[in-house]
Amino acid sequence: MTLSRYPVGSGVWLLRELRGARLRDKIILLFIKFIYLGIRLVLRILFLGKEGRDKFCLKHHVTFGEFLYSSIELLRLDNSVLVMFTSPNYGYKFYSRITRKVNNFLIHDVYMSMIDHEEDILEQFSPKTGDTVIDVGAAFGFYAIMASRRVGQQGRVVAIEAQPDSFDMLNKNIKLNKLANIITLNYAAYSEKTKVKLYSSYSIIQERAGQSLESFIEVSADTLDNLLHRVGIDRVNWIKIDVEGAELEALKGAEGLLSRSTDIALLIEVHSPDLVKPIVELCRSYNFGVQFKKNYENGSSHILLKKN
Repeated sequence: MTLSRYPVGSGVWLLRELRGARLRDKIILLFIKFIYLGIRLVLRILFLGKEGRDKFCLKHHVTFGEFLYSSIELLRLDNSVLVMFTSPNYGYKFYSRITRKVNNFLIHDVYMSMIDHEEDILEQFSPKTGDTVIDVGAAFGFYAIMASRRVGQQGRVVAIEAQPDSFDMLNKNIKLNKLANIITLNYAAYSEKTKVKLYSSYSIIQERAGQSLESFIEVSADTLDNLLHRVGIDRVNWIKIDVEGAELEALKGAEGLLSRSTDIALLIEVHSPDLVKPIVELCRSYNFGVQFKKNYENGSSHILLKKN
């Protein structure tokens, strides 16, 4: 099977690729698949053939994806059943929940977050053995896992993620891959120690919440200087930042790290064109220069800065 023939997230892709993570999960998913295939067989008999069944299913949206999520919700298992995938390019494993209750937690979303990254950006992210890497906005753990493998046991990775469900999956993925050099922190990186609203857009910036101002949770926020001091780190080699519009606020809270660290690079996904100039100016005040920049049509960009 090729992913181009069966698009990631499609009903056929889910039916063929879905594997339970544990024995219990495997039994539940096999049961759901068996019932679904039984329904398709009955429909084929009723409509006297495959073509009639397929037209009926298309018209009434009878897909495995819809059946899967509805079944899990009916059984009240959307907080517990885990499926597991292996990255086709890098060989690490990762989990996904089967839930529609958490934004960006569809199996398709999780899968693409963990396997679909631009090669030219990954080429810029190049920690070496023994480095200390900070992953700000770690999500499900793609960059943290990559960094962990590159820095080896002599190196350290600190993965910071504010969203509680994502933080839980981050920890599960670290344990799944048996990585012992990653510290995880459930915080939002900010310019001061406080409590902030984390909107369903995964941003703490109100302007990026769109129409979802009423949908938020309150999370703990602290500066990178404070968070890293707490785990005994005062110098780093890499900081990757992807925090949905709060990049400048995160950097404002890293004055000590940016000042003390000499062999250091910053890979920042900037989510607004208005933030590029103030971010670059702030970094230049610490003697950083822009080494790489890539702009996107939606106004966001990736910037790599290194200390001169």
